[in-house]
Amino acid sequence: MHMLRTLAVLSLAICFASSASRCIAQDSSASAAPAAGFQHRGFYLHGCWKYSYPFAVRSWQREDYNAVFHLLRRLGFDRVMLWPVLEAVPAPLSNQDAQAVRSFRPIIEDARKAGLECWLTQCVVTSRPEIAAKPWMERSLYSFMKTVRLDDPEQARVYLQHRAALMTILNNADGYVTIDGDPGSYPGAKPSDFLKVFLADRQTLDRAGERLEKQKLIPWIWSGWGTKGVWVEPIEPYVQATLAELKRGMPEPWELLPGRSVEGHANKRVNIDLTAAAGLLERSTLLTYEAIEFEPSLPSAVLQFDLIRNMLRKELPHAAVTRGCFGNAQQPLMVIPNLYFYARCAAEPSYLSRQDEQVLADLADLFGGPPELLVPAWSCLRLGLDRLPADLPKRLRTATLTGEAAQFIPGGPARYLSILAAQVESRIRVLSVNATVPATTAEAAEGLAEGIAAMVDWWKLHRYVGGGTGDEPFQWSYADANHQAILTRWCQEHVKDVPATAALAARRLVEQSVLPEPVAGPRVAELLQQR
Repeated sequence: MHMLRTLAVLSLAICFASSASRCIAQDSSASAAPAAGFQHRGFYLHGCWKYSYPFAVRSWQREDYNAVFHLLRRLGFDRVMLWPVLEAVPAPLSNQDAQAVRSFRPIIEDARKAGLECWLTQCVVTSRPEIAAKPWMERSLYSFMKTVRLDDPEQARVYLQHRAALMTILNNADGYVTIDGDPGSYPGAKPSDFLKVFLADRQTLDRAGERLEKQKLIPWIWSGWGTKGVWVEPIEPYVQATLAELKRGMPEPWELLPGRSVEGHANKRVNIDLTAAAGLLERSTLLTYEAIEFEPSLPSAVLQFDLIRNMLRKELPHAAVTRGCFGNAQQPLMVIPNLYFYARCAAEPSYLSRQDEQVLADLADLFGGPPELLVPAWSCLRLGLDRLPADLPKRLRTATLTGEAAQFIPGGPARYLSILAAQVESRIRVLSVNATVPATTAEAAEGLAEGIAAMVDWWKLHRYVGGGTGDEPFQWSYADANHQAILTRWCQEHVKDVPATAALAARRLVEQSVLPEPVAGPRVAELLQQR
């Protein structure tokens, strides 16, 4: 669900995304997709991790959710899946938390009023009571998360009772999704215990649901219930056993959400193949995880058109049989071009053949903005200085987006353009340092400080800290890996006196208020150690 991984995996994901065109080019020649697209196209809004507004879904207010619902409709989606992180609400349910959870009900209604079928997502974990020291939307789940042992009768009773109380409040969704792990589950967990959750949920909805005949339960098949983890052991036997149990005992109405990752990564296509073998594709919506954006990801304008092409070409042959497809993004603001391309291709498979710059020009037209500015801005992490004019950030900040769809960008179109400008600015600054040849140690230190400042300034705008609490100081895992690599190579070529350069660069970062003194020195040293 949240794809919680090590920092090493984060780096892998970033590198994979940046080289997507090369990695997937071999598969892009796959046979042409069928003429008919998916009946339904859904988007999963990942609301767990904390960082700055408007990047993090968790930072949004009701008006931001409402805006993005209307944006999704205009991009071509008709379903949305929300994870408000009910797991961060500990048992017993306090009056304060009950009121906070109740405030999420109108958001679900807004989705439905916007024309989206709205699914609510949960996982079988809970949190320690001390998490309640902060308001619900300010809580960091992973620091307080607790496994729920459903084979322990008392744990199961407390958890299911608490879960029922939360669902009774949020009883207005169209679908209720529960993932089989990541997070949730535990090694050796029995399929019957996974089914137990849905049987309890059905009782809750039958008692308290707003639309009993239409509110469906949706098992999310991802990492295999009962495994040690999708990255640790083969999940096939566990998924097969889970699907057999669900097929036998799930109460109607229900739908299935089998998820797949990128080829050669995590669960690959295992779950979709096993779902087909179990004869359950007809009640399935296919979740093409990370086609739109890798998770975890730093907020950045990464285009994944080739990944989208590859995944959809593989799954579109199932379009006539399945109920639809789903994509996801952890921070949708910076990957709107990917959202647009995914939804359009899922509905119109012929659009898969559209060239990248034509796709971006189409989106610029939809947003009512100048393509000569938007296309290079959206592509900036692919481009060199020769295609990124020095005045592009300034021109972006003074531009306007007049299209109806653009008015529904969370934070507003003006702020969105300013954010794009800041990303472009960071890119230009790093590349400009890379283009210089310092003649002295002082000049090398100045260039190093400027390159670091370019990355830190972008980070200060989004404040991404992975699964942290949001108060962490700047770390290299919070900065673009490709930009780090560019600066590291530059240091290898031009930094001769490492101790003197490091000291001068750190001093410069402190003087310019880029980083505080306790942080500046270690970050400079860490970067230079990579040389």
